[in-house]
Amino acid sequence: MEIIETLNSKVDKLIHDYEKLRLENLALMQEIEKLKNDNDELVRNNQDMFLRIDSTLTLIKAQRSE
Repeated sequence: MEIIETLNSKVDKLIHDYEKLRLENLALMQEIEKLKNDNDELVRNNQDMFLRIDSTLTLIKAQRSE
């Protein structure tokens, strides 16, 4: 009987550890998604900045050739 109680206790601990790790994994997955979204926004901002720089350089070149 003691062996069964010991095994049940170990199984309960494993289930508890599994749930804890599952929740931690879920939280990490959500953090990854947030970081991906932040990264996508930064990439878009960089692209916008490059377009503005390119437009400004084109305008300056056009003004100098006049």
